[in-house]
Amino acid sequence: MPKRRRWLPPLLVCCTMAAVAVGFWAILALGARQPPRPEEAAQRIAGLQPDQHPSESRFYVPNTARVTHGTARLTYKVHGSGDSSVRDFWRTYDLKGSPPRASRTSYADQVAGHPRKISVTYENLPPDAPRLQREHPADNRPATITVTAGPA
Repeated sequence: MPKRRRWLPPLLVCCTMAAVAVGFWAILALGARQPPRPEEAAQRIAGLQPDQHPSESRFYVPNTARVTHGTARLTYKVHGSGDSSVRDFWRTYDLKGSPPRASRTSYADQVAGHPRKISVTYENLPPDAPRLQREHPADNRPATITVTAGPA
C-alpha cells in the first residue's frame, strides 16, 4: 500500500463507527416512549383520547386539561354549530343517552372502572331566546363542557 493512502482504512473505520453510533442513538431516542403530555394523560383517564375512539376522524381539543392526584379535569368549548355542538360531542365520544338540554346538567358514567362526570353549561341566550330555541335545539347552542374522571 502506498504511503499516502495509509490514512484511508482508519478513516473508514472511524466513519463506520460514527454511523453505527448515530444509528444506535436514533433507535434509542426515537424508540423510547416519551411520557404523555398532561393534556394526553387527562384525556386518557377521561376516556376521551383519540386512539380510544378509532372509528372517529375528528376530535375536540380541550381548552384546559390537568391531572391532580389521578383525577383528570378537562374543559371543552363548543360553538353551537352543527360540527361543534354538545350533540356532536356526545356522538364523537360514544356517550350513551341524549345530550342534556338544560344548562348546568350533569351526566355520569364509568370509564375504565372509575367514575366520570360530564357537566354542560349553555351560554345565556339573547332576549329573543324563545324564537331561537324553537329554531335551534338546546344542544346546538354554545356551551362549555367540563369532564371530571378518575378514582373516587
